[in-house]
Order: sequence, then structure tokens, then C-alpha cells
Amino acid sequence: MLYRVLRMRLKAKSPYSPNRMLEVVRRIQYHQVTLHRKQSTKGLTTLTPEQKDLFDTVNLPKPSKIAL
Repeated sequence: MLYRVLRMRLKAKSPYSPNRMLEVVRRIQYHQVTLHRKQSTKGLTTLTPEQKDLFDTVNLPKPSKIAL
């Protein structure tokens, strides 16, 4: 089902295939680091312009730290 929706949205506006889009989006990672059991930080990989464009093309919200 997801593949069909992606294919319809991408076909109308983008040269990417659903498989290519999933490959590009798969590179987004969540990182969490703890130092000395006290200090911790977490965040997402910075989105590339290509990733941002793909999220806009398929009309999906971009991943954010708040949404996690």
C-alpha cells in the first residue's frame, strides 16, 4: 500500500522511483550520546536538500526531534 501511494505521488512530480526514495530516506538516522552518565544529547541527521525535496514532493512532514 505504501509503495503504491509513493509511486502515485512521485510519478506526478518527481523522476525518483519509490525504491530510490526509500534509499535516500533510509540515510536519516537518530543519534543519542551519553557522556559520563550525566550529560546526554540526541538529534537527527541533518537533512540534505534532496531529502527535503522528496518529503515536499510526496507531501509528508519532515522528521524532527519533536516528532520522535
